[in-house]
Amino acid sequence: MVSKLCMNCFSTYHPEESGSQCPVCGWDNGKTQPQGLLKFQTELASRYVIGRARSANGEGVTYCALDTSAQKLVDVREFFPRVIARREDDGSVAPLREHSRTFQQYMENFLELSKSVSRLREVTVVETVLDILEENGTVYTVYKASESVTLRRYVEESGGRLTWNETSRLFSPAITALSLINSLGVSHLAISPESLRVTYDDNLVITGFHINAIHRAGGLLDLDLPSGCAAIEQYSAKAICGEGSDVYALSACMLFSLTGSLPDEAPRRLRDQRLMISKDILKTVPPFAVTAMANALQIKQAVRTGSFEMFRTELTSAPTVADEVEETDAIRRLPPVSRDLPRRRYTPPPFVWLIVSCAITLVILLSFASQWLGDQGMSFNDLGQIFEDKSAEEPIEVPNMMDQSFEHWEKRTQSGELNFKLKISSQAFDDGAAEGVIISQVPEPGETVKPGGTVSVTVSRGSAVRTLPSYEGTTFAEFQGILTESGFVPMKEEQSSTEVEVGYVIGYKDHQVGDTMDYGSAVTVIVSSGSGE
Repeated sequence: MVSKLCMNCFSTYHPEESGSQCPVCGWDNGKTQPQGLLKFQTELASRYVIGRARSANGEGVTYCALDTSAQKLVDVREFFPRVIARREDDGSVAPLREHSRTFQQYMENFLELSKSVSRLREVTVVETVLDILEENGTVYTVYKASESVTLRRYVEESGGRLTWNETSRLFSPAITALSLINSLGVSHLAISPESLRVTYDDNLVITGFHINAIHRAGGLLDLDLPSGCAAIEQYSAKAICGEGSDVYALSACMLFSLTGSLPDEAPRRLRDQRLMISKDILKTVPPFAVTAMANALQIKQAVRTGSFEMFRTELTSAPTVADEVEETDAIRRLPPVSRDLPRRRYTPPPFVWLIVSCAITLVILLSFASQWLGDQGMSFNDLGQIFEDKSAEEPIEVPNMMDQSFEHWEKRTQSGELNFKLKISSQAFDDGAAEGVIISQVPEPGETVKPGGTVSVTVSRGSAVRTLPSYEGTTFAEFQGILTESGFVPMKEEQSSTEVEVGYVIGYKDHQVGDTMDYGSAVTVIVSSGSGE
């Protein structure tokens, strides 16, 4: 009887009995590997047998595999950025000639990331790196396979949402681990209900580590931003992404666990930052936790919780309150004073005598001081005037900031050049003012403010109607940043093309360059997937 290996679970099966379907996992082994990927049963390092491709993105491909040495299932991640590389007939990966330097740089980033994650082998909440291979002109990272489900599926199978106690227990170890990861200079940038997985003993595991180039705009690779979890700075090629970006994403996942829904995508939340949580759910979540998540989900980096240590502190503010309540209850449980106890004659405590003694001394000193000032032809009022004149600070005249960049004035106040604070009280669309320009201020120009006081300004969001920019000669990864900067939410739809290079923009779907649309509108871009041969 002929036996074969299942390319999903690597159990043996007999085609004459069960056909191509594996009786153990149900996988249909009649399916073929997608074109351009490693073939079934390819061997790496004479040890790892490649099975079906489980997932792929702009960075590479993850395969099911069998470790023949340990006889255990593993996951193998291959660095294969298909936009800038190709698969040779022998299975090796080669960069496209015009992208060889970029390919090399990204591959080095992939290797360094794998090494950084491998240092966290003892951190059980992070997926374990078992091996790193340099073979076939590229790099492979071997991860330990664990029996788990995505956080999304876990929540769905738990009735659509988790309690606060369940969420807190699940996420606490992840907060500690992500704080450690970021301290090593590694930002995940793709935390989501898909990259967070839950094991069968109800523990969270952080998976899905990729190079940052696919999780922020501006690179050559296809952008992969987790919907509802990516922070606003990831949509811009100029902004700095880091620990605060991961704090935003993890908080979004906590909100998902509690409500069954993620926040809107960050560009949409620019118009309305509110987190839609029903009153029934709010009643079950401690107020301090709601505040902590709201702080972590601020759109602007400047006001968002910037570190996991701070996030954890805000999430664990309850114990102090609980201790105070316990102490109050203990005081209330003390037995009342008996009215039958004999009364003692009152004797002032020692500190009262000390206060009285100090007061008498002060009166004597003031008497001597008054006599001395009289000899000098002065009084206490004159002395007070001297100190008042020396300590008083002149009010500051507020400059005219109208029709000028908020960023420019913010830098001047933060540098200490101007001794007042600048606060955005509101933002408004204005067809006559560019985005980021101050359109009103309080106090008005020429009025005064106390030193260290606050000047409130309204900043323009630009026109409410925007023009679709040109896409000529750009990759989708590049064009996403351009669209986001223009005020649109980019969406992607692939289409085969013999004329446009893979990964480059073919055009808009249902629109043309120069068309006008409302700020925040979703725009679908047609992107070449190659000739399809």
